[in-house]
Amino acid sequence: MFESCPGSHFDAKRGGRASGHPFSCSRPPATEQNCGEMVPSKPREGRIEGPEMKFTESAWFYILRLQSGALYLGATTDLKARYKEHIAGKASRTTALDPPAGIIFSERYLTFKEARQREAQVKRWSRAKKEALVRGEVQELKKLSRSREMKKKGKSK
Repeated sequence: MFESCPGSHFDAKRGGRASGHPFSCSRPPATEQNCGEMVPSKPREGRIEGPEMKFTESAWFYILRLQSGALYLGATTDLKARYKEHIAGKASRTTALDPPAGIIFSERYLTFKEARQREAQVKRWSRAKKEALVRGEVQELKKLSRSREMKKKGKSK
């Protein structure tokens, strides 16, 4: 199992990854590790496993920047393997036609269901809001959320 490396590797000026590796992220892990690599995560204490109760270790919600500049959102239980499938053009038609430049954002969840729910939520967002999430701009996310709420109430800017 892997955790994301600490810190954001997204470089807005260069329009992509700053670190040069495909597994960049913007959420720090529980412990500090070297940037630029996926690091093994620590086993969870108190995990229940048995024939009737088998829990997944973790799942990922991720965002790829494609070579065209478009964003691709997905969820998986094995981020490294899924990224390799995208590179090989076997994961989806979208990434087969427009290969990924890299993973620009990832979030770790306890279950695949939670990762899929996050994927569905973020897919409904505007591109501006998705880009703010990738950059880690919490204030911008709040502003973009508020402006949409105001439009719904008929109080457009």
